[in-house]
Amino acid sequence: MTSIADRIGGRVKQLIAEIINDGRLAEESAQEIRRAETAPPAKPFGNLDKLT
Repeated sequence: MTSIADRIGGRVKQLIAEIINDGRLAEESAQEIRRAETAPPAKPFGNLDKLT
């Protein structure tokens, strides 16, 4: 998954965990959000700097 998808998925899980009061799901969402924040920045155009 990309960091953006991890962040969105984590936020959705966080919201659902709050609604249904599920601690395990809340921890899982926090892990996804942390993973997204520590991921290296995405390169949407690949390695364009190495083409020249």
